[in-house]
Amino acid sequence: MKNLNIKVLGSGCPTCQALYNRVSKVIKEIDPMQDVEYITDVTKIVELGIMSSPVLIIDGQVISASKKLSEDEIREAIQSKIA
Repeated sequence: MKNLNIKVLGSGCPTCQALYNRVSKVIKEIDPMQDVEYITDVTKIVELGIMSSPVLIIDGQVISASKKLSEDEIREAIQSKIA
């Protein structure tokens, strides 16, 4: 499988933590060797021009910002990057 660069950015709030946990769970089901980076530095979020969190980024593309993604939505986003 292609190695993806997956990041979850957030302030560390429960919503951000929940997205990170869902993304981690889904990616481990798809590829147990794949990592997910969790960035809590708000400055990095602002540098991306995003004013709300949580943020899911796959291979440099913002997939979602300030949205509670379901596991199915996360799986779909990841699989679209693999194909």
